Amino acid sequence: MSQQMVSRVCRQLGSWITTTSAGVMLSDPKNLLERWRQEYPGAGGQQFGWYSLDPIVKQTLNAVSEAKLLDARPLVSGDVAADRLMPWKLPSRGRIYVDGPIDLAGCGFVPAPLDEATLITCVPADPTVWRLTEHGIFQMHDDMDLADAALVYWDVLNSDGIDSQEAADHLISLITQELR
Repeated sequence: MSQQMVSRVCRQLGSWITTTSAGVMLSDPKNLLERWRQEYPGAGGQQFGWYSLDPIVKQTLNAVSEAKLLDARPLVSGDVAADRLMPWKLPSRGRIYVDGPIDLAGCGFVPAPLDEATLITCVPADPTVWRLTEHGIFQMHDDMDLADAALVYWDVLNSDGIDSQEAADHLISLITQELR
């Protein structure tokens, strides 16, 4: 990123940042996150629904293992990632970003409509999904790579779980604490 781009972004952020001798600091990370949530259209792309009778976390781990074997670079988001980042959300559906379609039929899954799926794989249109994880500030997990916490927050807020709002509120606390 060039210095000109940094200056442009700082001008656009205006009152949400403060310039100090140490550099640029966020002065209002919670409202900045809310602004981003309102403007971000989602990762987009192709989504594929899968159904299994296994517990959601086990389904997600199985799908991640298969995606790794296929070199599909899986990133876990949604309910399972939210529960890993800030244990609050009871996972009711798995969500994995992959860089190409994968077939999970050999792993105990059957294809399902998205609204009936217990696991969704997504080939995102947003090219930043993987780039953001390279600069992540949250702990890594040995069994799965998590999507960026802001994307997890967006996915949880846009899911239909009954505890999604509460889980998103806990994620806001985690994200804004790390940004200060």
